Amino acid sequence: MDDLARSNRMLARLVLALLTLATTAVAGCMFFRVVASRGATTLGTFALVALFGVLFVWIAFSFWMATVGLVRRLRAGRAADCGSQQTPLPARITTRCAILMPVYNESPHGVFAGLRAIHESLQATGEGAAFDFFVLSDTTDPDVWLAEELSWARLTRVLPGDSRLFYRHRTRNEGRKSGNIADFCQRFGAAYEFMIVLDADSVMSGETIVELVRRMQQDPEIGILQTPPVPVNRGSLFARCQQFAAAVYGPIFLAGFAWWAGDEGNYWGHNAIIRLEAFTKACGLPRLPGNGPLGGEILSHDFVEAALIRRAGFKVCLAGDLDGSYEECPPTLLDFAQRDQRWCQGNLQHLRLIFSAGIHPVSRFHLSMGAMSYLSSPLWLLSLVLSFFVVALHRAPSPNSSAAGDPSAAGDWGLALFAGTMALLLLPKLWAYLVLLREPTRLAQCGGAAKAALSTLVETVVSMLVAPILMVFHSTFVVGTLVGRSVQWNAQQRNEGGLEFTAAVAAHWKQTLLAVLASVIVWTFAAAMLVWLIPVLAGLILAVPLSIVLSSVPLGRWLAFRGLLLIPQETQVPKVLRRQRHFLSLSPGRELCDARGIFRRVLTDPALLALHLSILSATQTQAAASQRTIRQTERQLLAGGPIRVSTENRKAVLADPAALEALHLFVWSTPLAPDKA
Repeated sequence: MDDLARSNRMLARLVLALLTLATTAVAGCMFFRVVASRGATTLGTFALVALFGVLFVWIAFSFWMATVGLVRRLRAGRAADCGSQQTPLPARITTRCAILMPVYNESPHGVFAGLRAIHESLQATGEGAAFDFFVLSDTTDPDVWLAEELSWARLTRVLPGDSRLFYRHRTRNEGRKSGNIADFCQRFGAAYEFMIVLDADSVMSGETIVELVRRMQQDPEIGILQTPPVPVNRGSLFARCQQFAAAVYGPIFLAGFAWWAGDEGNYWGHNAIIRLEAFTKACGLPRLPGNGPLGGEILSHDFVEAALIRRAGFKVCLAGDLDGSYEECPPTLLDFAQRDQRWCQGNLQHLRLIFSAGIHPVSRFHLSMGAMSYLSSPLWLLSLVLSFFVVALHRAPSPNSSAAGDPSAAGDWGLALFAGTMALLLLPKLWAYLVLLREPTRLAQCGGAAKAALSTLVETVVSMLVAPILMVFHSTFVVGTLVGRSVQWNAQQRNEGGLEFTAAVAAHWKQTLLAVLASVIVWTFAAAMLVWLIPVLAGLILAVPLSIVLSSVPLGRWLAFRGLLLIPQETQVPKVLRRQRHFLSLSPGRELCDARGIFRRVLTDPALLALHLSILSATQTQAAASQRTIRQTERQLLAGGPIRVSTENRKAVLADPAALEALHLFVWSTPLAPDKA
């Protein structure tokens, strides 16, 4: 970045900081008047105001970032930023790029349908020869593991002869996803200049992938170039609200983010291209001192890798002008919360890295924002509790307060503060709608002006009801992490099947009970405060039916049929998504449908056995099984056939070629009952 651009970026950050702090100061003064008018003690007043200020600064920052995004979108559309096309790009790709898809107990049919669509799209660009595909499996379910191998073999048979699609399974998934990618870098990274990291639900168009490589070729200082992935393909009401929010509100926030972040952007862990040499030299993740949950392996690796690669002197940029990057979002509120639980622990670990030597100040800010996105929930709860005590213990204004003699002062200031806060939260949605009105094509793809406005209203109501539920969930996650409870690394829910009543009750009954008790207590001791808490209490009281309704796919489709919550990728489906859906519609085959019988087929079918053994040999991922495990597996085979072999024993023998070949001969030479074989 030249001196002028650096000066402009510093000025942008200064302006954004001043606007944020000024807004927070005004809100803090108003809050102080409300609290002081109740006659609260000086120490309690300033403690509560300080807590309010810490929380409000994030609201103000988000508002001003969206407002800047509004101005930039209205003035220049997708203004060029770091990572955006600013000068002519090279006509051809002259480097090698690896496309990585780490998987963990995912549906093999879905994974390889997406990969096939990406591969086909890349071939259509004429640049397919520059790319190799890698499926990096950390799958622990032996049946899914075998299904992945079979899916890979089938796909390689239908791809063009010069295609390169590789598969590797790790028997020990050390380091989780970051360890999986590190293993690739150590084994194969030297053969490639770039890698594009995907998630199991990621889809990217060939044009977007080629454009990313060209931009990396043009600017050797870029270490990570992140695309903004758009959520697609979901039908539940909850997911459709997320998709609409990302498609309509996302552009102004992205424009505002790019304006102040510049070269010090962030990495979201997928749908991004990375310079391999820079990554391997700079991004070896440290193991945090102590045990989990705040020690040990870093769970949320993406922010940390962005900070490390920026520390090494490379840019971390957002290609905000690129379409063609897609992902899927959780289908239900519970799935969303379960994903957040893992992210919460990982982001709280970042608190231990913020002051690491050499980290750029903006990277420190990104790390703190990630942690604050979860810490803010218990702090808001604490703020509400303290506010209740102030109101309950000081029902009448103190004679010494500035509001003495004016009983309505607290209510006036409180109303003004509430209105101002709601304005800061809701105006960015209006800004996004105004931008949409200025873009006729995108407006038509969202259903037109009237339906887009109604969709915005629906999404706003849903988000207001969901926010307090997530606040309680996040508070629970934070407290659980701080007291030492670690989360499990589980596969994400990809299927949409709705939410059963019993599951909703089990997940939300404590929240509902908490809200009912809180309502009674507030009504008894501070009735004037109850009206201000309605936005918080309503969602919690309705949590069970709300969660069930939001998980409904028929309701989501009904709204889509009437033109509500539409996104451009639905009304004009990109070709790569059409092809993905086509490949998903194809039958996966009898072997893949019968997941429980796939282990039996490997033991009895010489062709499938040879396929599995060849993969173990080529990828050097063998691991010897103990004699005890082999003998136990033989006894289980005799007792009930392959289906009776335990999961752990199946995993162990599948990683041991000699043991598997011996069991293959054992099955063929031992008289098992027909129903057992």
